[in-house]
Amino acid sequence: MQRGWAAAVAAAVVLFASNDGRAHDDKWPHDFPNKAWLESLQRPDNAQHPYRRDQSLLCCGAADLVTTQFRVEYAGGSHPDDRWFAWVGNEWIKIPPEKIVADHSPDGRPYLFMLAGTVQCFVRPKGGL
Repeated sequence: MQRGWAAAVAAAVVLFASNDGRAHDDKWPHDFPNKAWLESLQRPDNAQHPYRRDQSLLCCGAADLVTTQFRVEYAGGSHPDDRWFAWVGNEWIKIPPEKIVADHSPDGRPYLFMLAGTVQCFVRPKGGL
């Protein structure tokens, strides 16, 4: 019974809408949830880019946060096997696995950071979909 349920879930595609709102400047609002955590969040692919220094190690700022819809193609629930997509520019784009932060967001919401049209970081929602 459980094996059949797992197969059904593995084939499902789930949408998750982020409702954080896009910030309009480079600063997080004073009362933004998990502000300190987000400000200190480092890019998951820094090891592949040893030339990065200081601020370029971080996932970007409040102005780079994108509010959109997400979908995941479940492949067993482990990172990076699951495939994540974001609705950007009227199409689904695949979020590169090397851009997915290993930790989940502490508030259960997804966070997508983009700069110059490219994904910089993606934080998966905590607690599943």
